[in-house]
Amino acid sequence: MLHLGAPADEQLLERLVAAGGTRVIARNPCREQWGTTVADPDGYRLVLDHRTWG
Repeated sequence: MLHLGAPADEQLLERLVAAGGTRVIARNPCREQWGTTVADPDGYRLVLDHRTWG
């Protein structure tokens, strides 16, 4: 999980998808509310959290 402090930039998400990622629905509803989840081609998930750490 990465805490960005703001919603993920759409260009960043487009680059992740162009590199083989897929935007997916988070398994945890809290993550869906406060972030965006991207799965890589191997199925590992990266959560881009809108909040800051702590």
